[in-house]
Formats: sequence, structure tokens, C-alpha cells
Amino acid sequence: MDHPFIVGETYQNRDGLYEVVRINEDAGKMVVRFLDSGEEVENSIKIQARIWQNLSWDNEEARKRKKLVEEQYQKNYGLDFTGLVDSDFKTNIEGTTWRSRKGLAGMVARLLSPGTDYTFVSWAIYPWPVSFLTHRENYNMAAFEMGAKKAKFTIELDDLNAYYGLYVEKNGGEMDDTWDWTRFSSRLLQDKSLQEIITDAENQYGVRFLGRALDNVETSHFADGLQNGAQSLWNEQNPSRFSVIERLKRTNGIPLNYWGEIYLIATISKRQAVDAGIEMAHQMAKVMKLLLPLYTAATYP
Repeated sequence: MDHPFIVGETYQNRDGLYEVVRINEDAGKMVVRFLDSGEEVENSIKIQARIWQNLSWDNEEARKRKKLVEEQYQKNYGLDFTGLVDSDFKTNIEGTTWRSRKGLAGMVARLLSPGTDYTFVSWAIYPWPVSFLTHRENYNMAAFEMGAKKAKFTIELDDLNAYYGLYVEKNGGEMDDTWDWTRFSSRLLQDKSLQEIITDAENQYGVRFLGRALDNVETSHFADGLQNGAQSLWNEQNPSRFSVIERLKRTNGIPLNYWGEIYLIATISKRQAVDAGIEMAHQMAKVMKLLLPLYTAATYP
């Protein structure tokens, strides 16, 4: 009899997931065990094969519809980006286009999404020369206050450099489960594979795992944070002199009434970034994909 079933494999019908226990080809019957209840039932192979096929078609159509919807969110992302230019490097947003979804930020979001569970969107953060990237289901973030609770990928330019990586913030007070910081720091301490990702990122791509604390809630971003009162928790020029665990313990030791920041940040000089042309977007997306398990650890409930 022509059917898709194999003893020991798992399938689904309208009643739920089941494992095939026995198949009687001559009788056209099979015994299945439902995973949730453990109940064993004898069913018609022909009928179950038709149900399985229909569900497979339904799932495929759902996947196609989802793909079309997701593609609409990234329509024209990066369309205008041909590379950074000297005039993009400044500490304000006057005349900048790289932060737009048709510019660098949008292209990185589009390059970051394939092969992941996310469709990334970019947010130009007013009034900073900064764009944040987040998966679209998570939240809107047109301004700093909308995104403070959440982990996000970040791209930033100043007069001399481009910065890109992952950014997570701690509140200077109580935090509920809408803040990613507590979940993120806890999982980092417990999961050696996540710690190894940080080490690999530092060794392979010059990413720096940095921690900062502020005794006020004055909003700032990476490039201007230190001049606006943020305190480095360790040497930012040579952070790997401390182990990842040592640095995590320091970030977890930030006083409750202090604002805290974790950065996994890569830096490239203005000249190198301009010379890279469109490849700059690919490099940024490549590093962010390496850091993606950390983003998931922060954002997944």
C-alpha cells in the first residue's frame, strides 16, 4: 500500500500528534499512540494518509502566505544603499540617509533575516545617529524610551568610526519580565555555549563585550555614553583581559538604582567602512548572525 507512514515516526491528525506503533498492510490498518494522552488507537491507513497529506498542504500554504507577508515588511529594504560616504560620519542626524530602511540599516536587517526564525526591521532612533534592529513581532521603537526594555542590534556612526553589535539595558529600579536584562544575564551565567559565542566573537571579529553603569537615567548611546557620565565596568580597550564570567559577575553587581548597559560591539574606522562599500552591510549582518543566539537568549521568554 502506498502511504507515508513508518513505524516509530511521528505524524499528526486533527486529534493531535501521534507515533505509529504497528502497521498491518494487508488489513489496511495501523495502530497509533497519541503523544499527549498515551492512548493507542487503530486507524485506517488510507484515511490517515489523506489527513496527513491535507495537513501538509495546509502547512505549506500557511508557510507560503507567511513568507509573502514577511517579504512585505522588508520591501525595498536596502534598495538605495551603495556604501557609506564621508559625510555620513557625524554626531548628529542632519542629512543622514544610512539610518533609513532603504539605506544601510534596512539592508543589514534584510541580510540578517534569512535562515533565522525572525524577520528583522530597522528603527532610526531620533535624535541620534543610531539605528536599532529588532524582530518585528517584538515591539515598535521609534524613540529611545520604546526600546529601553528590550535587547536590540545596533548600528551607530560618529565622526571617526562605525559601531555595530548587540545592546541590552538594565533599569535603574525595579524590573518586571518585560525587561530582557534579567533573563539575558541569568542565561549568560548558566550557559557555557553562550559564553563561548562571546569569546569567538571577540577572537574572530574584534567584538568587545563591554559593561557600563550610570547613576542617572540621562539617555545616551554607545559613542557618547562615557562623556555623558557612564562608568566603564572594565578596561574597554582591552576587555578580554577579564574572562567572560568575570565580566558577567561585574554587570550583575551593578547597584539596583543604577542604569546598566551591556554591549557586544564591533568597531570599524571611517576609512575602512567607506572603502568597504556595500560589503559593509554584509560584514555587519555576519557579525550579528554570530551573536543571534545571544539575542534569542535575551528575547525568548
